[in-house]
Amino acid sequence: MQNTELSILIVEDEPPIQALLLEVLTPKFKCWSTESASGAIRLMESRFFHLALVDTGLPGMSGISLCRLIVNRSPQTVVVVVSGNTDSQSIDEAMKAGATEYVTKPFDLSHVVATVERSLARHLPKSVA
Repeated sequence: MQNTELSILIVEDEPPIQALLLEVLTPKFKCWSTESASGAIRLMESRFFHLALVDTGLPGMSGISLCRLIVNRSPQTVVVVVSGNTDSQSIDEAMKAGATEYVTKPFDLSHVVATVERSLARHLPKSVA
């Protein structure tokens, strides 16, 4: 899938990981990134995102809380959670908060791209994806 009209918000507080995600997703999608939930909220106030890739370990507000906020404010936005937590409780919590997918760190970048593409294809209207 290559659709530079689809917009993705990357919320990741670790600069090297944020840079890698931008590097692999930008050729396929229109991407914005921020290192905090407050930055994500500011970006969401000015534009619509088709998908948000949200780390759970953010400063200030947790990624799970941000996931809930995104789902409440923008129900059309698909949320994929990224986390170093691999326990079933963390995964369940993310899914209950509205995430459609849960990717564990460390991750293979091709797996992240495939997860983003699959999530968009599954949850967006066919005319958009």
